[in-house]
Amino acid sequence: MSEIFNLMKRTFYSNKEIFLCELINNACNALDKSRFERLTGMNNLHDELFIRLVPQKENKTLLVIDNGIGMTKDDLIHNLDVGFYSSFLVAEKVNITSKYNDLGQYIWESQPDGSFIVTKDINAQHVPRGTKITLFLKDDQLEYLEEATIKNLVNKHCQLITHPIYLWSENTKDHWQVINFWHKQEMENTSVAQKCHNHLPDDLTFLILVKLPLKSLKRFGSLCKSWALLFENSLFVDLFHTNFISNHNSFYDDISIILCLKEIDTETNHKPSFFLLSGERFQNVDKLNWPNPLKGCFPELNFLGSSSVNGILCFFIHQNHSVYLWNPTTGELKVIPHSPVEYVPLDACVSITYLGFGYDGIQDDYKVIRSVQPEEAIPEYGYTKWDYTRLFEIYSVRSNSWRKLKIDITPAVYGIEYGIDGKFYFDGMCHWLCRTDGDRSWDPCLVSFDMRNETYYTTPTPLDIPLDICDNFNRGYMRWYLFLLNGSIALMSTYGYNTTFYISILTELGKKETWTKLFTLGSSPCITRPIGARNMGYILFQTHDGALVWYDLSTHKITKVDLKIPNHVLCMIIYKKNLQQIEEISN
Repeated sequence: MSEIFNLMKRTFYSNKEIFLCELINNACNALDKSRFERLTGMNNLHDELFIRLVPQKENKTLLVIDNGIGMTKDDLIHNLDVGFYSSFLVAEKVNITSKYNDLGQYIWESQPDGSFIVTKDINAQHVPRGTKITLFLKDDQLEYLEEATIKNLVNKHCQLITHPIYLWSENTKDHWQVINFWHKQEMENTSVAQKCHNHLPDDLTFLILVKLPLKSLKRFGSLCKSWALLFENSLFVDLFHTNFISNHNSFYDDISIILCLKEIDTETNHKPSFFLLSGERFQNVDKLNWPNPLKGCFPELNFLGSSSVNGILCFFIHQNHSVYLWNPTTGELKVIPHSPVEYVPLDACVSITYLGFGYDGIQDDYKVIRSVQPEEAIPEYGYTKWDYTRLFEIYSVRSNSWRKLKIDITPAVYGIEYGIDGKFYFDGMCHWLCRTDGDRSWDPCLVSFDMRNETYYTTPTPLDIPLDICDNFNRGYMRWYLFLLNGSIALMSTYGYNTTFYISILTELGKKETWTKLFTLGSSPCITRPIGARNMGYILFQTHDGALVWYDLSTHKITKVDLKIPNHVLCMIIYKKNLQQIEEISN
């Protein structure tokens, strides 16, 4: 301790009066932590949170008291910060009495030789929680027992402290006066008194703000500077995370999870397997039978979206270039007819990408959207050059036909080979990631297509990864994953083979500035690829050895899924049972 003190005197603190600011800031942090526990239901204490300063001239001591979170024995031994040691600039001896919840009350006492001892306080009157620091002032530092000096220091250094700071005084009726909000003469002023009457307590303000939707919180940030800086407050972020993750969304009511796995027998033979995960914690695992439309071989599948749409799944088979609608509950399988694409020459080489499957609530119809992209001429295969721009088609279940859309959605380069992955349908809109053809910025764009009015929005994505993550940062090594997280559009990004993942949430379509980086998943050596997400902030990852694990965003714990994996996990689908026949929609 003496080494810390000597170093502190030579470097950090040339101004002795800063000691009081440091002790008050520490007390404020303890109160903030107590408020966090109160708002999250971790404690039931509802007394006013305060800081009290008690000068005792007869004993030459100054007390700094708070009823915050308190400290454990281990905290007193290992976690006293440098700011606390500034008290030795004015004190020859310091005692700390602290109590954390029901873990016992302990006393930390400095010793003349520069060491300290920590003992259990078995004689003193116990308090619910909090900390009392007793400074035995040096004879030449007794000025810090004067009311005027204390008030001056608080006004000079602590006016931004949001908790009330009370000073004990013999000159006031109840002996306590607030010295960091309003002086007595200001309180007597009618306008100031009215402001006090209208002032919302900080606890109530916090409780309101953390429960607001992210969209509202972002907008309110323009009204109040302190609100705009809320996401720089670690305690607020923790509390907001808790509310965001635990927020109920009806989208997840009565859901199961379908996992599509594939075992690669040969280069052209991909054996898919389907498993249904059910139960409160999705602990029940059952294998699903599915009607394979290709008899005698196993198809390579691609599902459109990460959830069923009213119980219906849509997938594409590469071998026969066909699209199917499947209801796992009824077992019904419907093949979507091929588009005649009469506006494309028969010998043209085209690339078709299926972008989304969703529901049109206005027409009570199910639709599939895809792009048709001309490719380079390949004479040896009989393909000629097709001088035509990219086009988009949409299929309607009700009409059982395709038609050309009168729009051109840009950007339009798709696929995980470009480092981007993820499609989903939610609340009438299909969302997917893509890049502009020829754009070397490498940053993807979010495309959101409204199934009801057949219009679209594009939203640029943020660069959430620190540029100093490696010596030679290259956007070409970025990977992005789009998914739905508790009813919000979420973008997960990572770099190369790094296993730190960053998650941002979008609050308004078309506005890049409304992305908010909300979670950082610390580097974990086992997880490699995100598969999907379910309610309550659980994300499914595949590990280096091919296993599946759930990552809990609230606790950062990893739980293994009791399922033997073949070679590759194709996708995860949020599934809701529905007994409606697909043919009933067509009719």
